[in-house]
Amino acid sequence: MPQVDHVVVGAGINGLCTAFWLRQRGASRIVVCDRFGPGHDRGSSHGATRITRSSYDAPRFVAMAQVAHAECWPQLERAVGGSLRTPTPGLFFGPVDGPFAAYARATLGSGAAVEAIDVMTARRRFPLLRLHEGDGALLDHTAAVVLAAATMQRLAAWLSAADVALRWHEPVAAVRPVAGGVEVATATTTWHARSAVLALGPWTGSLAAADATGGPLVVQPQEVGYFAGDGLDGDAVAPGRFPVWARIGRTAEDFHYGLPAVDGSGVKIAVHRTTGDGVDPDAPLPAIAEAGLLELARERFAVAAPHLRRTERCLYTMARDHDLRVARAAEAPVVTIAACSGHAFKFGPLLGRMAADLALTR
Repeated sequence: MPQVDHVVVGAGINGLCTAFWLRQRGASRIVVCDRFGPGHDRGSSHGATRITRSSYDAPRFVAMAQVAHAECWPQLERAVGGSLRTPTPGLFFGPVDGPFAAYARATLGSGAAVEAIDVMTARRRFPLLRLHEGDGALLDHTAAVVLAAATMQRLAAWLSAADVALRWHEPVAAVRPVAGGVEVATATTTWHARSAVLALGPWTGSLAAADATGGPLVVQPQEVGYFAGDGLDGDAVAPGRFPVWARIGRTAEDFHYGLPAVDGSGVKIAVHRTTGDGVDPDAPLPAIAEAGLLELARERFAVAAPHLRRTERCLYTMARDHDLRVARAAEAPVVTIAACSGHAFKFGPLLGRMAADLALTR
């Protein structure tokens, strides 16, 4: 049986960041397995861009963002040899008597570089977005576009150069406690390891114990559109000028977000879907509702006739309380990263550091 030190199951952002921190901490003989190939679109880590920000509705997330921005992303960027984030304004807005109020309470006064602005100021600065009378707004100076695809590619290249074994198209069938560690079994190999880290996204429940995930996980499909049109082209929608943004409505179903256009991709917009029964990640999904995305673009962009360039899909893996979890099992050296609820990418370098430290029993 091959002997290794650590096996990471899942090569999304959390799995690759965990392997990065294990190597940074001096660990060797690290294996990363994934059931799909590099850049696949079946999970939650594909696509060109993501948002990072400090504006949240819970103080712990604001604090986590500050650590990620100040420590984890910079160390990752230094290692891979260049910036993985493009600074741009962040605008977070919604009715002042709705859930937006929790964002203002948690964020303002936290020490994060975020300020409250009025609707007229927000409209003057960001005329392409539609704000309503009665909205409050937060201007987040810590926000950025995360270059997600570049992050994944450069992380994988760094890991390969650091002698971390990336085993693509190798699904893990079982993780079993044994004397001195764990056995991690695939169809072709069984490794004996000091620890295993489970970072499987939508497939977490197939291997992780319920106490590590906080109960059953729900996989919510997300539909994303990229738009262009009169007013939504050129420098006006480029990072640095156009914001990453979210409108926080009165209900969980009324949460919309978007990002600037990067490399001519079009302006990104989506509904942040967190409710419903969820889906089986292995089952075929229905066609993306392009009419709904077009209606959303007309609602949120203060321009005439935006047109849809393309769509993409990703999956959120969520606990019922929408929290994030990084936990080590009580009876075995198995660490689980679970229920990242649409926030994994911006926190990936921090969650990976936490998981690596637990795997090393720090």
